[in-house]
Amino acid sequence: MLLALLLAAQDPLAPLDYWVGKCWRTEVAPDTVDTHCFTRDPAGVHDHHEVTAKGEKIYQGDTDYRWDGTNIRYAYRNDNGPVSEGVVAVVPEGLEMDGIRWLPSRGGFTMLNGTRRREFVRVE
Repeated sequence: MLLALLLAAQDPLAPLDYWVGKCWRTEVAPDTVDTHCFTRDPAGVHDHHEVTAKGEKIYQGDTDYRWDGTNIRYAYRNDNGPVSEGVVAVVPEGLEMDGIRWLPSRGGFTMLNGTRRREFVRVE
């Protein structure tokens, strides 16, 4: 945790570095997958995700992460328009947004949302 705090002091978006430059995938239902790909640009971090069923895209969404001078803020929109926005909290295990935790794990990350648990694996 100390290392994360030191990195955040130099680069406030450093807590997102684990995800950046990689794509991650989870199965949300039989033959249905959700893939997230994270990139970084001068404005911040961008997460593009697509949900596909049997190889056909069902929908897609984008989340932008920006430093506002005090917090990491996110804004999510999907095919239907803006959906949510808020603050990313850096917690000892990973990140938290609106009660959803992202916890790095061996070879991927775990998303915890209440009692629902999704395991994401890195896509090579």
